[in-house]
Amino acid sequence: MKRITSIAALAVLAAAAASAAALAVQPAATLDIARVTGGGKLQKPADLDSWVFLGASLGMGYNPGSFNAARPGQFQVAQMEPTAYRYFVEHGRYAPGSMFLLSFYDADKQARSINQNGFTQAELTNYEIHLIDPDSKEGHTFFMFGPDSAAGDPVAPGNSCVRCHVQHGAFDGTFAQFYPTIRPLIPKEALEKALRDHDIR
Repeated sequence: MKRITSIAALAVLAAAAASAAALAVQPAATLDIARVTGGGKLQKPADLDSWVFLGASLGMGYNPGSFNAARPGQFQVAQMEPTAYRYFVEHGRYAPGSMFLLSFYDADKQARSINQNGFTQAELTNYEIHLIDPDSKEGHTFFMFGPDSAAGDPVAPGNSCVRCHVQHGAFDGTFAQFYPTIRPLIPKEALEKALRDHDIR
């Protein structure tokens, strides 16, 4: 009887291990949120204001000596579609169909209240949405929007945006190294690799 019980226990353990292995190799779920028209344009998501804040920068550039403190350039605000964000936090990877929003705002010194110095975020000038795109050869598609656009135009395949993100983004073609909201969840090795890019220019 004891031998039969042991065999049964081993069978249960083997079945559990097989089940866990099967779950581990399952492909990431595809998020069915992005709406791309027949003409290849991405319809503007209706809930952009509720997307998860990832990080912001002012006047960030990629070439040494290009920053002018008197004219620092634009504020860039990065956000992530909420369902995609929750998936990433739970699974540690981006689901196909995940979307990232990068919005550009002018910086100005306009007196709006008690502000006496520094810069405030002015009007939205344009934005782009980065789609983790399983249907794209490159795995990423960027769509460009004007401030009042109802749909965004795709950037042509092979563009510099995709190349730069893939080469220098710390995690799966995204600049997660600049996003304090998700940066603690990025593998240390990936952040260290991105840091080595600092002196390439």
